This record gives sequence, C-alpha cells and structure tokens, in this order.
Amino acid sequence: MIKFKIHHKLYSLLGILGANVINNFSSFVITIFAARFLGPANFAKLALAMAITTNLTSILDCGTSVALVRLYNVSTDDNYKSSLIKIINKWKIGLLLLIILISYPVGQLIIQSFPIIKDTGLLVYLAIISSGLLSIWTTTRATEQSQKNFKSFQRYTLVYGFLRLMIAILFFINNKISITTIFTSLYIAPLSILISYRIISSYLSDKSDEKSYEINEFKLLRSILGYGMWVGIGGILFGILYQIPQFVLASTANASEVGFYGAGLTFLPVFLLTNDAIRTIILPDVSAIKNQEGRQLFRKRLWQISPIFFSLMLVVLIAMSCVQYLLLGKVYQDSVPVFLAMGFSTILVMFIGYSNTLIHSIGIPHVGAIVNMISAAIILMLSLLLPKTALFMSLLLGLVMIIGESLTYFTVLKIDNRNANL
Repeated sequence: MIKFKIHHKLYSLLGILGANVINNFSSFVITIFAARFLGPANFAKLALAMAITTNLTSILDCGTSVALVRLYNVSTDDNYKSSLIKIINKWKIGLLLLIILISYPVGQLIIQSFPIIKDTGLLVYLAIISSGLLSIWTTTRATEQSQKNFKSFQRYTLVYGFLRLMIAILFFINNKISITTIFTSLYIAPLSILISYRIISSYLSDKSDEKSYEINEFKLLRSILGYGMWVGIGGILFGILYQIPQFVLASTANASEVGFYGAGLTFLPVFLLTNDAIRTIILPDVSAIKNQEGRQLFRKRLWQISPIFFSLMLVVLIAMSCVQYLLLGKVYQDSVPVFLAMGFSTILVMFIGYSNTLIHSIGIPHVGAIVNMISAAIILMLSLLLPKTALFMSLLLGLVMIIGESLTYFTVLKIDNRNANL
C-alpha cells in the first residue's frame, strides 16, 4: 500500500510538472514571437499589460485559493466542503463583474500613470478584465487541488496551454497580429473558454444534486477571506523579495549589472515550476494533518528524501548554468555566478518551505506573512547600504531568504511543541 501511494504521488507530480512546462512553454513561444514581431517599444506595452494582469490577479485572489485547499481538507463535513467551493466561486464571479464595471476608471488611472500604453486601444481594459478571469482560473485549479483530483488539474493546465497556441496561430494565419490580439491569445480568449466550460459543467452538476443545505454563507466567506488574507500578503511579499535588488540596481548601478541580475532571474522558473508542482501535490495532505505526531512524521519523511531532492536539483542547477552560458554567450558570462547563487539559495528555500507548509496544518498563516515582511524590509535596507553589484545582490537575496525560511521553520516547530504541551 505504501509503495502504491508513493508511486501514485510521483506519477501525479510528473503529470502536473509536465502540464506546467507545456503551459509555460506556450506562453514563452508566444512572448518570444511577440518580442521579435513587435519590436522593443511595442513589446514594452505588451509586457506592461501582462504585468498589470498578473499583479491584479494576486490582489484579487489574495490567498483565497490556498485557503480553500486548507479549509476543505481540514473539514470532514461533505456539506461544508461543497459549500466552500460554491461560496468562493460566487465570490470570484462577483469580483469579475465588479472588475468589468470599474475597468474604465481604473484603466484611465493606469494610463495616466503609464503613458506608454495610452494609444493601445482596449489593451489596458482587457488587462484589467483578464485579472478577474485569471483569478477565477486560479480558484478552478485550487478546487481540483483541494479534492486531490490531480488528473483534472493536469488536463485544465494542458488545455490552457494548447488553447493559447491555437488562438495565437489562428490570429497569425488570418494576419491579425497586434499587441491586442497577442494579449488576447495569452489570457482573455483561452480563459473565457475554460471558465465558461467550468461554469456550465458546475451548473449541470449542481442541478442534478437535489439536496439543499442551510449554511451561513457570510460566515463561511469571512473564514476564507480571513485565512486567505495572510496567505496573500505572504505570497505577494515573497514575490517582491526577488524584485527588490533588481529595482535597487536599476536606480543606482550601471546597466550591465541590471542585465546580469535580470539574466539570472530569467532561468529561475525551472525551479519555480518544480516547486509549484510539488506544493500542489503535498498541500492537501499537509492541511489534513491534525496532530503533532503526523507533522513529525511528515518532517521525517522530508529529511529521508532530501539526498534525492538535492542531488536532482543540483544536477539541474549545473545543467541550466551551462545552458545559460551557451544561449546568452560570453557577454553574459558574469550572469552565470549570479544564477548559481540565486539557484542554490532557491533550492534550499524550496526544501525548507515544504516543511513550512505545516503552517496550514496548524492554521497559522500569519507566521509566513510576518517573516516575509521582515525579510523584505531587511533586503531593502541592506541593498541600499551595501555594494551595488548583481552577484552581491544575489548573495544577499539568498542569505536573507534562507534565514527567513529557517526562522519560519523553527517558529512553526516551537508553536507545534507548545500546542502539544497544552
């Protein structure tokens, strides 16, 4: 039975990782084509629209998808679980309608702040509306994750990637390539198709279920938002950690140092995709652990597989550093140590972070948010005071992140032991 479970988890992990790679590869191909076709000036407008969508999505989701996975797997009441999914879907659809209504005034505000997208027609409004769609898409994946329906999770991700490519090819064949159509193929068109299918299938499923349950929807939504708020803050701050040194270098160092740091960041997604796949698999099971013995066993198993994990990741790190050198050439050779420093620290942070998912077993998401807040403040302060080179910044980033993740680990361990002694 144990062997079967391990095999099943590994199979699910590889399936999700493969789907993530295909989806991101589709985005990569379209983005590279756009960069060559549009030229630097117009591509900058597309990149800004993409940044608007992804950042607004993080704000709109605000950790509610992780909260759904946690609350769903903690509960043993099937009626409560079903209500969780219905409530969060209603909330996200309501947010989408609100985003559509306020897209014009918000779009005007964005245009005033970033004049380069002033003459791009509907682009800025599509970017705002796409954030609402992408937020629903995030919850759709979280729903499958919470139910441990990893095959469906994988299918949705694969279909998203294929739809992106197919829609982009259709625009290309019909000679309709522009900033707006490229953005449409990346976000609004494929997401609209997937979400429409999801809503219709959910409606038909709910219609066949004639049972009705009485539940305080406001109280349930409050529990989702209350838990998700801390997760959202922590997630946003974690993403900012990588960007702080880049902005500091851009404002104080020469262009080459900024380029070396940016080149190092470019190859990090190979680890982030792996991290996303692993967390997708373990989060539902971790959230369901209800006692200290279960959490101790989880930590023990993590340390047992650590030699395999670090061996594989270090091989990938070395291989990607060689790929980086070959693709970017000798002019970027100084970016290789930057990537190695970032990559090694990211691997350590990933591994410690798997143990720190026990935050969701105990139900203390504020711990991660507070540590990330402190880490962001320290990186900002030290990056302003210390030498402004890409390598130094990458070492600073790695050190602070490792210390922060370790602090979270020991804080969670301390709280776990204290609760056990009560």
